[in-house]
Amino acid sequence: MLYPGANILAATKEDFAKDKRRELTSRIATGNWDAVIVTHSGFEKIPLSEKYQSNVIQEQLDELEKVLQELGDDPDERRTVKQLESAKKKLETKLESLADNDRKDNTLSFEELGVDRVFVDEAHYYKNLFYISKMTRIAGLPQTASARAFDMYLKTRYIQEINGGGGVVFATGTPIANSVAEMFTMQRYLQMGTLRKQSVHHFDNWAATFGEAVTAMELSPDGGGYRLNTRFARFVNVPE
Repeated sequence: MLYPGANILAATKEDFAKDKRRELTSRIATGNWDAVIVTHSGFEKIPLSEKYQSNVIQEQLDELEKVLQELGDDPDERRTVKQLESAKKKLETKLESLADNDRKDNTLSFEELGVDRVFVDEAHYYKNLFYISKMTRIAGLPQTASARAFDMYLKTRYIQEINGGGGVVFATGTPIANSVAEMFTMQRYLQMGTLRKQSVHHFDNWAATFGEAVTAMELSPDGGGYRLNTRFARFVNVPE
């Protein structure tokens, strides 16, 4: 209504059906659109190239391997090592699955569509992004990892690469819902270049600079009493 002259493609659920997805991606790539509007689930169905995905996954595997080597055979870090090895195995499985020909539907890749900006509404849906950390014994640091969030991370990273660090807008009323660590996730999506320049692109470095673990009495999960717990729950070294 605000821009009656705009050339906009609003994709429907039917457009993302497997037999029509190739037609949709072709329309996106060949049309001179001012904007293409898709649902969250539809956006996830537009694949990135196998090469781009494998490069980023391999980069994360290299970071995991480096952390594991630093921990070595320290008996106090066995739990951390076990969790990191589990994360490494999941990434290796993801890397192997990229070569699964049965899952390819022969559509154009995200890079081939000509997309130069991404605007994400309800961006808090993508907060469960995997990150590497040695701080596995501290509460308030969720380690959940969703395929949806990783897909968004890859696509926003690509858009920023072709825009000199910009080109991505997130809209949400709740950037932090359950943990202050979610701010690091939002910054990874939107400010990874800045984090790298400041050498805080690894979570533990970021947490040591801008966060603080607080030890306090908390109500136990079953409500039957109190317990002493250390939780990552406070920001430091940031403006009001």
